[in-house]
Amino acid sequence: MRHLFHMTRRELQCAAAGIVITLLIGVPVVAVASPGAIPGSGPGDRVDPGAEQAVAASRGDSCRNLLPADTPDFVVCRWLTPPQDAAEVAAFWGADGGANLEAARPLPAQYVRCNQKTDLSKVSACKGGETLCKELTGGWYECKNLATGQITYERYQGGKKVVSTTPPPVPDASPSTARPASASPTAAAAMPTLDANDAPGTGEEGELPPEGNPSETAPTSAPTPGLTPSAASTVTGEPTQAPGKAPTSEPATPSPGGGAVAQAIAAAQAARLRIWIESDLADDYQAGDAQFQAALQALITAAQQPGVLGVKFADNLGYSGFTSAREVTTFLSRATSALRTALPGKRLAIGVVVPELGCGSSTTCVQAMRGKAPLVTKQLVDRYLKAAGVDRVEISTGLFGHALAQHQVTDPATRKPAAITPALATRAQWLSIKALGWDTLTQLSSREYGLTHEGGTAGWDKRTATAQINARVGTVIGLGVPTVTLWGHQADDGDRTYRLLDPGLAANPVWTALTGLRARLAVMFDPRSVDVGVWQDIAALAKGVSEIFILA
Repeated sequence: MRHLFHMTRRELQCAAAGIVITLLIGVPVVAVASPGAIPGSGPGDRVDPGAEQAVAASRGDSCRNLLPADTPDFVVCRWLTPPQDAAEVAAFWGADGGANLEAARPLPAQYVRCNQKTDLSKVSACKGGETLCKELTGGWYECKNLATGQITYERYQGGKKVVSTTPPPVPDASPSTARPASASPTAAAAMPTLDANDAPGTGEEGELPPEGNPSETAPTSAPTPGLTPSAASTVTGEPTQAPGKAPTSEPATPSPGGGAVAQAIAAAQAARLRIWIESDLADDYQAGDAQFQAALQALITAAQQPGVLGVKFADNLGYSGFTSAREVTTFLSRATSALRTALPGKRLAIGVVVPELGCGSSTTCVQAMRGKAPLVTKQLVDRYLKAAGVDRVEISTGLFGHALAQHQVTDPATRKPAAITPALATRAQWLSIKALGWDTLTQLSSREYGLTHEGGTAGWDKRTATAQINARVGTVIGLGVPTVTLWGHQADDGDRTYRLLDPGLAANPVWTALTGLRARLAVMFDPRSVDVGVWQDIAALAKGVSEIFILA
């Protein structure tokens, strides 16, 4: 047609929201994650691209091999769209406060369309002649076929085109300015696409880039998730001990209003971020009642400041340190009771890691992971979540790549055994979480450790950064998880510093791509370890995230 169908701004927003929800909630996607460095068999190792290729909708890839035998029958999946597109679509419609939605224009009061599909960029006349449509009341259009003289009355209702040969009734009220409620097929042209230079992958279509940090300064080990990176993990990318406490050194320029945490809260309020205070009370609990009470009071004092939404008081709960499940639940009971009493109206959160969820259908893998971490099996973590009654749970992803790679699942396409890659493990984890119904107990979020770089300038170019973000962040938002928390702003690990931005708060391809997903991103922030300053660092981070976890 000469003048393409369009919708009103309100209707476009509704339709676009429906498209995004369908893509992002109904479409599981592939991802990998690991602390500090890019995951794989080891930092810097290349992963078989055939094993790590993105899921292809055209192949009809299934996820049954990613789920354990006790998965309910209702958990099924067929990929509706190439999963690497999920994050791109979300970024396109969410960028600049929905600027692309605001740029939409309503259908004009009068327009002409071709009676047959015609490429008007190549020819000047419509095939089969033209139809002239003029706006009536109530969203109806009177359309006259100029070749045959036939008149029809058309409108869009409930997402479908309605065509009538009789005039619509004239409403008693004043003429409506309503517009059709659905876009024409050409509205799909507004969806984002990647050109050849930006497309994810390095060879086969849809293929993820090789796992491994392209930077020459890639670390030989990955930092342990938690409050500080002081406890480094081994080259297996697995946490080796309970998270340590945050550094106690004061910033170079203390806040005149009372300490680094108070200064960070003020800066986050000014940046209009949602604010959480974070500390791991599990270590303090195991150190004795005196230390537990002192740490508890410090967390409460920080959280009582105006603007704080809630507190996260445990990370990778039960992975190490505790000796029994009863001890874990007792800790949860004491901590939540004290925090609920002292902080009425504040939200509570914890962090967990469940190694066996990456095993998929491999029973030998499940047994091995339970032996490695006996207090964080899916049954026990399910018990912890139900006992804790917290408002939010952040789940660490991709910390057991080497251990999982020793096991195999059956490839549904070839019917042959295939190693559990980081990509497969992450898909299996989040599909299993949905099957367990944990999203009915609490708000689920992800902790992403794999988008940082060590030292100076990030080593990823635009193509690689886009592909990795589509994979890592796209996985969890594609499964309906509302937010992803990024780890690594100025995270010191001995003589190493892991960062998201480059030195001096300079943007890089990773950060630039992340800013398009701002509404779904959070960040961990240690006010005692900054690049330029608390206020400057938070102001820079606020361009790419909408939520912040301030380490107390």
